[in-house]
Amino acid sequence: MMDTIRNVVIKSFIVLVLCLLVISDKTSTEASLKLSDIPAMRHLPEKYTSGEIIVIRVDVNPFLPHGAKIIEKTPDGWDLVGTNPPLSEQPFRNMYVWKVPEKGEILTDIRYAVQIPKGNKSRKEFTGYIDIEKTTRLNIAGDRHIWSD
Repeated sequence: MMDTIRNVVIKSFIVLVLCLLVISDKTSTEASLKLSDIPAMRHLPEKYTSGEIIVIRVDVNPFLPHGAKIIEKTPDGWDLVGTNPPLSEQPFRNMYVWKVPEKGEILTDIRYAVQIPKGNKSRKEFTGYIDIEKTTRLNIAGDRHIWSD
């Protein structure tokens, strides 16, 4: 009788563990799908003041393939004064490129600072995209516009 109860308890425990594993796998898959829907998200300050330096943050999906390029374009005349991680390239004025590093390194965010020229008082736009092997282009989500105070 005790062996039967023990077997039922063990089998019930095994079924419970298997159910938890299935639920956990489903949840992590759903979470990774949600992450993959947004390859990167830009965060801008609410406002800017003419002549100041502001910091822009781009959160990067850590599952982007290595070699993918994160490309950001800042408003005309706004000069880059610092970046972490360092730039990979600058193909044009106000266009900046960071590459997802080789395997073993994970890029989760980019922070860069720009100097705003004196006299700027209007709404400005930031644009950007992820370029994957020159075959796929994904827009960077998040903030696009910033207004002067």
